[in-house]
Amino acid sequence: MSRIRHIAITTKDVARLVKFYTTVFGLKVVPGRGTGTYLSDGHVNLAILPLEPERETEGPYLKEGFYHFGFQVDDVDALRPISEQMGATSKIEKRPENREVEARLYDPDGNPVDLSKRGWPT
Repeated sequence: MSRIRHIAITTKDVARLVKFYTTVFGLKVVPGRGTGTYLSDGHVNLAILPLEPERETEGPYLKEGFYHFGFQVDDVDALRPISEQMGATSKIEKRPENREVEARLYDPDGNPVDLSKRGWPT
């Protein structure tokens, strides 16, 4: 069974959102790679991503706000046929090496969904 691994929000003010989520909800800063600051409740992580550096990788369409969520899965390759059969708007694509996930697909509505075999670093 898959489980939700992370949710990502892009922002122009990372420090403001980090302070908000750590103060209001008690999330803790955890290690991670890439441009983001990563927070966790111990089960699901919240990635706070700086908008402009993310645009360099993701493209100019990227807007501030909710960006994507991710699943930890047993086998990324095993999801290829079923995701295509169920109407994913893209094939599963490998992510750049400086990311916390191995792959991404887009659901039938075009929402980005990250896929990773490994859990969040602790």
